[in-house]
Amino acid sequence: FIGEEAPRASEAQIKRDNHHDSIMLVQKDETSTWDIVGAMWANEEDAGVQMLGCISIEKRVTEGGGEATIIPAAVSGVTAIVNAMKNHPNEPAVQERACSALLALSPSDGKREVSFAASGAVASIVSAMQAHVSDAAVQEMACCALRKIVAQGGAERATVVASVSGFTAIVNAMGAHPGEGAVQKEACKALEVMTGFPDANLPDLPGMQTAPLLQMAKEKFPYCREAVDVVLTRLS
Repeated sequence: FIGEEAPRASEAQIKRDNHHDSIMLVQKDETSTWDIVGAMWANEEDAGVQMLGCISIEKRVTEGGGEATIIPAAVSGVTAIVNAMKNHPNEPAVQERACSALLALSPSDGKREVSFAASGAVASIVSAMQAHVSDAAVQEMACCALRKIVAQGGAERATVVASVSGFTAIVNAMGAHPGEGAVQKEACKALEVMTGFPDANLPDLPGMQTAPLLQMAKEKFPYCREAVDVVLTRLS
């Protein structure tokens, strides 16, 4: 009626609308990485927005290619991805997609103001592995991300991974998923890269535990043989 106030939307309705708008925004091809990151920060508690935001950042980086795309995306994107991982530690889908996005952004580590150590990216990847030991997808993607980060950053990054128990997490991944070829492959390749820097400050890998796991991977999955032989030689 004339003069009457229109009914106000409930707080729950507003939240649902904001969720829907943010979900749609981060999935649009025309949305910039900057706007995706903004939506992630504005919806920190929304696991769906965080997961889809990680997927979209990765998509833009992989499709764009080259430092001209990767570094600007990493400058704003790495901290947003790490924040997603910290806010949703019990959501394996968020953790997996975040690890995948960090993998795509790994060539930017150490360039401009991007640091996968200072931002907590390395520690967050290892935390994801520790929290989701039974999830093969998380373990595979995390191992791959750690391998690429160390390959990019060399001895310094290998030392950082070791300092947050990354080596133990990789070995645990092998023990938890003996029948998952993808996990075994990425874990073996990660250990090969990480043990390849004599100047790195690495822990003494427990040979009594690690060697049998590596030997099992070698026997069960032929594509692991080369990496396993290299790591076993370094452990001996």
